[in-house]
Amino acid sequence: MFVFSKKSALTVLAVLSFVLMTACSSTPETSVDPANVDVSVTTNPSPAQPNSKVRLSGQFTGIELNKSATVSFEIRKGDKSEFIDAVYEGDNIFEADYTFTQSGINEVFVHLYTGDLHVTKKKPVEIQ
Repeated sequence: MFVFSKKSALTVLAVLSFVLMTACSSTPETSVDPANVDVSVTTNPSPAQPNSKVRLSGQFTGIELNKSATVSFEIRKGDKSEFIDAVYEGDNIFEADYTFTQSGINEVFVHLYTGDLHVTKKKPVEIQ
């Protein structure tokens, strides 16, 4: 007969829980090199005009995505940032509406979250 202390029983239970959680993963994670992931950002209409709503579109390459991925566009204005959540449209494309207030080149950072991966890419968007 084995006699476990309370501490030993908790340790065994924790290890078993960890093994079960990692073994029962519903989707296998594939290894993706973040350096191979890229995104192109376009606007509709193009060229975009200040103070008019545009559709930002980010199309990813180097990775296969689906609606479980999360993408947001971060628009930086000086030391302030505004995050806009994008919607999956299919074919590795995510879109969101936004109104730029100033003409010129705007810094747009595209954040991709899928599984344990977080990739951020800086893209210029010109507003005329």
